[in-house]
Amino acid sequence: MTLEPVHMKEISNIASEIEYSYTEKESQDIFEIFKLLSELRQGDKIILKSLGKLSRSAADTRRMSLADDDFKMTYSSDSGSTNPILFERGLFLDICHSAMASTPTDLNLHRKRTIVCTGFSSGKKTKLPENENWKTFDDGFGRSKVIQIDPSMLKIRAGRMVHDYSIYASESEHILWTQPDMDKSGFLIMDGPIYPKQLMYWMGTNSDKVLIRHDKNAKKILQNYIDIMDYHLENKVPIIGFVKNPAETQIINLLREKTKEEKILAELPWATDTQLFKAFLKPENEIKSSKKGAKDVFETNNRFKVTYSNWFIQPNQFYDNEIKVNSPLVDETLSRKFEDADYLPVFLMARIPFDRNHIVFKIESLYGLIKDEEMRRKITKKILYELSAGSVPETLLKADTIAKISAAEKREIRELFTKDPAEKSYNEIRWGDLDEF
Repeated sequence: MTLEPVHMKEISNIASEIEYSYTEKESQDIFEIFKLLSELRQGDKIILKSLGKLSRSAADTRRMSLADDDFKMTYSSDSGSTNPILFERGLFLDICHSAMASTPTDLNLHRKRTIVCTGFSSGKKTKLPENENWKTFDDGFGRSKVIQIDPSMLKIRAGRMVHDYSIYASESEHILWTQPDMDKSGFLIMDGPIYPKQLMYWMGTNSDKVLIRHDKNAKKILQNYIDIMDYHLENKVPIIGFVKNPAETQIINLLREKTKEEKILAELPWATDTQLFKAFLKPENEIKSSKKGAKDVFETNNRFKVTYSNWFIQPNQFYDNEIKVNSPLVDETLSRKFEDADYLPVFLMARIPFDRNHIVFKIESLYGLIKDEEMRRKITKKILYELSAGSVPETLLKADTIAKISAAEKREIRELFTKDPAEKSYNEIRWGDLDEF
């Protein structure tokens, strides 16, 4: 142990000296602030709009977990990555491995794997064996492909971009490959957002340092995601993206501007959109009561309760149908079967009890599905069922288990590249594999 009791005592002193002046009255102000989310504008652009009545609701997890699951099959996709490896001759490499899981279990589906290796080298002497066609292995249950990013495309963020290419290419290709094996009466849960946001940001940004806007591989990845959404819209198969650690700040930043414009005298102490929603989704008795001993009552009442918001649409992010100049989704070279608005992401926020704490998940879907009230009800019920049965959907945990590349496997993969040893930083030597992605 590196911290002695004397050190811990000093840290405790620092913590005790932090002053909080957030009062119960101010906690009530959140309801006034939240009304602004009915339709939140920035100039003439809608940033956020409530689908239906602005509301928060609660569900008893004990009752929901015993309810009937309306879907015969549940599917989840996930991937594991080596994270970017820098080799001594300047090559960045990331290998990503994707899998699909189902409940009930389908072993043939679980066996199917997609491996994508993406490389970037600023020099011309390192060339990867790039091939347009897939290489098959494991009696056809596995596929692999190598992608090389053109050296002229990147002046910065090489490690981040090889990771994004690998993970988004492998996940989207694997979903498309396994779609014929899926029951059309099923339900698909993607790990993370429904779109490749990091990649789309750089595709929609006019930068002379990251020039992937017109890169064929980046466009192919984006087309994959549109094709996935087309399948779900065409067959009316529900799809959600389960975001475990949402960290956006667009809403809270704009709310600060709006409260000043409308002279709402309320402080917004939250750093992220997630913290805002977490405060709003606190159960009513947890906000109002301040009686001695009431904390234990709250825990008893609320540890079996999921609170959740209504659905919202975000039409002005970098993958929307409003910002025509910067939105990669409206690229005319990409094919789409439906109206632009149908591809817009929608979301609800859910606050759940977890390990003596409460955490907030963001669940995304497609406007083209959610705009139908019956489909919206079915998707919402399914989300509540999954959260009540196990906090994180069981099938998503299965997919994570079979797709994950362990630290030992990452070390073994590094050692396979004998022609060009992997570069080792001080932190890697001192602390081992650090999963920063």
